[in-house]
Amino acid sequence: MRQILYLFLFVIPAGLCSQQDFGLKVVKELSSEEYYGRGYVNDGHVKAADYINKCFEEFGLSKFNNNCFQYFDIKANTFPDSVSLFVEGRKLETGIDYLISSVSGSAKGVFKLQFINRDNIIPFLEDLNNGNIRFDGSAFVLDDAEISDNDTLQLFRELGRVIAQKSPVFKINDAKFTWSVGTEQMPFPIVEIKSKMLPKSTRNVKINIRNVFKSNIKTQNVIAYVEGRKKTKFIVISAHYDHLGQMGNDVYFPGANDNASGIAMLLYLSKYFSKNKPKYSLVFMAFGAEEVGILGSKYYVENPLFPLNDIRFVVNCDIMGTGDQGVTVVNGTVHKKEFKKLAVLNLKKNYVNKVKVRGRAANSDHYWFSQRQIPAVFIYTLGGITAYHDVFDKSETLPLTEFSDLSKLLIGFINSF
Repeated sequence: MRQILYLFLFVIPAGLCSQQDFGLKVVKELSSEEYYGRGYVNDGHVKAADYINKCFEEFGLSKFNNNCFQYFDIKANTFPDSVSLFVEGRKLETGIDYLISSVSGSAKGVFKLQFINRDNIIPFLEDLNNGNIRFDGSAFVLDDAEISDNDTLQLFRELGRVIAQKSPVFKINDAKFTWSVGTEQMPFPIVEIKSKMLPKSTRNVKINIRNVFKSNIKTQNVIAYVEGRKKTKFIVISAHYDHLGQMGNDVYFPGANDNASGIAMLLYLSKYFSKNKPKYSLVFMAFGAEEVGILGSKYYVENPLFPLNDIRFVVNCDIMGTGDQGVTVVNGTVHKKEFKKLAVLNLKKNYVNKVKVRGRAANSDHYWFSQRQIPAVFIYTLGGITAYHDVFDKSETLPLTEFSDLSKLLIGFINSF
């Protein structure tokens, strides 16, 4: 009996760890410097797509039209060169002390600072309207920290874009920095900065920022499938592989949780079902350009590789790296029967802490399928690290502790159709 118990304790954890180890390997790979944040500097998005394609080929998945790639064009604002900011001779740390707006333009040189806050906003606006503001050689600091009125806050936001037409703008932000991908460019930079890095006594700053706006980027979706026993209907498993890219050549956004973790789940499920024939054919769609406006999935539903009506259900995996507090199912209130099926399965097997329900939201790649009346849900994990769209979303801090159980829940859910 002792030998049997020992064998049980030894073998089962090893089996459980295999999914987690697989996920960790994929997340570490896609979050590494080699992929440049999976954005549009140094072809990071292309390198990520090639990696996914190689995995599909290794697992023996089938291709539509003998090709896993579906190409489309996008535009994006990029920062491929060195980015630096000096305040009174001290070089600040990009992504931690300050953050360049994704729509920033270029600026280089020493700029004299003018501070705008609650006390002087009205006379500044009067001078601006009367043409009395000197922009040449100046940069403007917008400090709305002491303002609670929503209309005034909106005024500060709009003022930043107006000034950025003629001069660099600094916006005081002591909250969390969150970046995105810009699809337009301003003539000058807009920079969010911590208040302690820019005291009101500061007179000058030295800026070196250069943007390159790319209006015709060729990117791609990566799509393959596993043929099921029933070939008339498909279940789609999706996840986006792109992220935010780089901010200069020294700082990149790893995107471990968002969404290397979702791709890890997609790849694990593709590997699993390549060896365990499903009831319905499963199509694995790794979408590009989600961070640019959910464009990869939009392009797909407008250019499907098979009739959209042949899709039985879509399971979109986005942010799958935690799960300490369970998962949330977007569109769960729309597809009540399928949500109940998932929730009951979890209740019976006790895979994750909780399965929460949520209504419609245009926040990931499930959205465009829903807009075409294709049943689709978006599942994301809860709890754990809070890094999101910042430089701290690293593989080193993403243990994927619920990855194994979540993969089992999804496998059971997919097999229930």
